[in-house]
Amino acid sequence: MAAALLLLSGCEQPSPPADAALPGAVPAAPAQAPAVDADPAQAVLRASQRFAALRSFHAEMRLHGAQAGQVVHTTMDFVAPDRYRLEGPGGVQTIIGNTFFLQSEGRIEQVPVPDGLLQQWRSPLPSEAGLQGLTVQDGGTADIDGTATRLYRVEGPTGSGETLQYWIGADGLPRQVQRDGFNKDQPYRITLRYSRLDDSTLQVPLP
Repeated sequence: MAAALLLLSGCEQPSPPADAALPGAVPAAPAQAPAVDADPAQAVLRASQRFAALRSFHAEMRLHGAQAGQVVHTTMDFVAPDRYRLEGPGGVQTIIGNTFFLQSEGRIEQVPVPDGLLQQWRSPLPSEAGLQGLTVQDGGTADIDGTATRLYRVEGPTGSGETLQYWIGADGLPRQVQRDGFNKDQPYRITLRYSRLDDSTLQVPLP
């Protein structure tokens, strides 16, 4: 549980450097790229609204900076309205509603989940209020796992050294989100890559 909650709490941090390179992100052919939006901020907001309406998705998450040189890898399945299945260093865990079903040594313990802890996973893109005063830039085209996307960069508050980056497909849904920032003066990076969007076969059963 500690590893899963560590990644969860990391997602709550404000956040990415605009020139940060992502593994697997390479230029896509202009003919395959999503259309250019005249207002990058509105493109990000529309993607946020579309993502919030999804009934299911799979996410691959990597946290760089938990400890020096360490990378924590976790996967997550989400099925609306409130079911999550996490698999990481601590094994497979299930969250349904506000209950964490902690599986350890053949036993299952039910642990309460603090309100709002999973919100950043469920809605990884900012709301209109969250973008107030921030600069959103169109970073051009990139390919994510064979899907042509458009990159949008959101600079954090002046002097924070934090940036958000979103790779949005032609359907207006994010394929990857990256957050770079600092936690107690230590740099961190969280990368979330999404697939199986609205896959009706995805399930999160009770453990």
